[in-house]
Amino acid sequence: MSNQEYTRKRRRPNLFHNDLRSLLYAFGDVPDPDPESIATLDDILQGFIIDICHESARVAKTSGRAKIKVDDFKFAVRNDPKKLGRIEELLQLQKVIQDAKRLFDNAEGKPTKESKSEK
Repeated sequence: MSNQEYTRKRRRPNLFHNDLRSLLYAFGDVPDPDPESIATLDDILQGFIIDICHESARVAKTSGRAKIKVDDFKFAVRNDPKKLGRIEELLQLQKVIQDAKRLFDNAEGKPTKESKSEK
């Protein structure tokens, strides 16, 4: 059994069913899209994610690492500037959110001692 057949059998049907239904409606499709359309898009999306993960794992293995890092994903999509830009944008937003969480105490919503001493 080839690697591609193995991953095809391991795919979970309707993994992104609700998300794809919402996206199709948001982009102008009918409220209840054709199940075959959703199944096809779900298959394409799962295939894309699996391919990117395999490529990232290959990059990590070539670098001598057992675990995949974010940089491996960035390297895997390096030839697609839109995807690479989106990854970098999301990483930057993640850092902004982490910094904002660090500044405020979740329980009281007041600035922590760290943020007062930084000023």
